[in-house]
Amino acid sequence: MDKKIPFNINASAQGQTALIRITGTIGWDTDCEQFRTMIDGIAKNGIADAHLYLNGPGGSCFDAEEIVNIIQSVFTGRVTGEGGALVASAYTRIAAICETFEQPENGMFMIHKPSGGAYGTAKQIGSYLKLVTDIEANYFNIFKAKATDAATFEKQWEAGDWWMTAKEAKANGFISSVKENTKIDADTNAMIMACGCPASIIPIINDNKNEETMDLKAMAKALGLSENATEAEIQAAIASAQNAAADLATLKAENARKQKEADEKRNKAEVEAAVKDKRITADNEKMWVEALTENYDKNSKLLASLSPVAKIPTNTGGGKTATGTVKHQGKTFEELQEEDPDALAALMEDDIDTYDELYSNYLVRNNLK
Repeated sequence: MDKKIPFNINASAQGQTALIRITGTIGWDTDCEQFRTMIDGIAKNGIADAHLYLNGPGGSCFDAEEIVNIIQSVFTGRVTGEGGALVASAYTRIAAICETFEQPENGMFMIHKPSGGAYGTAKQIGSYLKLVTDIEANYFNIFKAKATDAATFEKQWEAGDWWMTAKEAKANGFISSVKENTKIDADTNAMIMACGCPASIIPIINDNKNEETMDLKAMAKALGLSENATEAEIQAAIASAQNAAADLATLKAENARKQKEADEKRNKAEVEAAVKDKRITADNEKMWVEALTENYDKNSKLLASLSPVAKIPTNTGGGKTATGTVKHQGKTFEELQEEDPDALAALMEDDIDTYDELYSNYLVRNNLK
């Protein structure tokens, strides 16, 4: 969901048990260090048991993992928990550490694969991919160990979001008990629907015979509708918003694809022009395309600054030997390519004249021009 629910986490002592309350979108204003300081202070009093209250749509799986690490490292006794109306995504990872976990009958429990996005070099994207893959494997193993039917779990895991009522979550092994209905106000109801909860389940979680559980006027106002809007109109508006969000995501992906294609076409055209102008040779074409892809602004200027190669007289002074071979620090162009490519790259950036001289001599000696 695009709208972030303010994150709150606090802890207090009640007898010999620490009461920890976590609500909102994990990762938005999450301060794990402040949380650790908070519960360290409680643990100093000899408290080893903890009871968690969780209610929220999920958020950053990395921050959730850190919260789990802190709780497990501080409280060495019994950890139990209960959920509010919504325990979804990263919240289910925290719920999984509880020996017992209870949720109201009209609450929703949703598990799915962790997801994320990365931007940067191939190495950076590769590192992020490994990180997400490892976390996904960790989630898979944790939930599979709890599932009453491994085959059903694996099927649902691959299918996407697995929405369950509290009774279904208990039947599938993810929570241990179900209690009486809780009040679901307009904000919580909207949060559940905005998370992608199937419309067919919404009437079930609100069927508690309590008119206050769904304030239609407040929800209509939040959706920009008239306060007199019917429940059907409100449901339609929510569905429309969800469809609009999906369409936007598709549009962004398509624009990104088109931009990538345009960039690739531009880079290839600039490199081909440089080959045609004899500023570089065809054997370096791939290298230059990769350089432009990695940092277009910098390397495009460098490519444009190269001058066309020219034949160099064989009997010259300076760094040339009697046979007309140009060297830099005792090495020819091809020797630098083979033995010290970093030095050659540095010449391209810091001393283009020397680079051009070496490169042109290489072409002459090998009858490439």
